Amino acid sequence: MDKKDKIEIARNILNNAANMNMNKEIILKISQKIDKYIIEYLRKDGGKRGN
Repeated sequence: MDKKDKIEIARNILNNAANMNMNKEIILKISQKIDKYIIEYLRKDGGKRGN
């Protein structure tokens, strides 16, 4: 599973958690994990955009 897949899965989990009115701390941790994945993805690709 590559970084882009991890980002997409985490975004779906975050969206579901928000829709279920989960604890804000859990939502924050999921959001922080997404931020980490995005940073890793951008560093790996040198900040280049595209498919």
